[in-house]
Amino acid sequence: MRVAAISMAGIKLDSVSSYREDLTSLIKKSAPDLAVLPAYSSILLGMSSGALEPVAGFNKIIRNLNSNNAAWNREFLEVHSSIARDLGMYIAAGTLFEADLNHCYHSAYCFDSNGDICCKQLQTHLSRTEREVGLSRGEELKIFPLGDLKAGLVIGNDARCPEVGRIFGLRGADILLHNGALKAGFNCWPQAAGMWAQVQQNQFWAAEAQLSGQIADCAFGAPSSILGPCEITPGQSGYLSRGYPETPLVTAELDEEARSEIQKKYPLLELLNPAAYFKELF
Repeated sequence: MRVAAISMAGIKLDSVSSYREDLTSLIKKSAPDLAVLPAYSSILLGMSSGALEPVAGFNKIIRNLNSNNAAWNREFLEVHSSIARDLGMYIAAGTLFEADLNHCYHSAYCFDSNGDICCKQLQTHLSRTEREVGLSRGEELKIFPLGDLKAGLVIGNDARCPEVGRIFGLRGADILLHNGALKAGFNCWPQAAGMWAQVQQNQFWAAEAQLSGQIADCAFGAPSSILGPCEITPGQSGYLSRGYPETPLVTAELDEEARSEIQKKYPLLELLNPAAYFKELF
């Protein structure tokens, strides 16, 4: 399987039609089976295209996103559904914020080659700031079929919580799709403590899409990458492919046979106690 992680750098955002055209063209050049977009993709496109009301301050934007943005959420999802259908591929469309009764969630969606939703995932671990702006957390990590692989979606701060990757790993995930957004600056070590560490601890693949762009008073920028167990990556680095914060797209081919051999030689997950993760402790 060929996978791509997209940062949104260089994509025109002045209108939904421009965005759709640029994103489609970018994906076609590398012809992946799967493309993963970063977190906050719906906010960046909505603010840049005028679909969402401008608000001063990133945290205020999150506070103001409630049931009033339902129409934009539907349009955003339909755009990516149609791209997945037209290109005959999987697309993890980044993230959006949606209200459900009295709660607001940070959500991610993945579409299959028919343009149908194959997974919806809610962020399960919130940062202090995310709690302060009123977000609620999801309570379930979902596995879904992605071609011949089993996949899971990882949203934002969930990448920093090792139990997320461990639970996915114990449930048989072959690849995690990470919708990320780190603030621009010196963030290589905080980033490595996220998906890179999760991959090495659980021996799955990961496509990590990090946002490159400006939303209100926040600049985002970190390298997107395709990750695998160190033993089967160039220079034992853990990276199959890695860009710069401004790199529009990175791609790599996944060698499942090589990963299977590593799992046989060192069956890491078989050394663990699954009951510690799935049963009530008290």
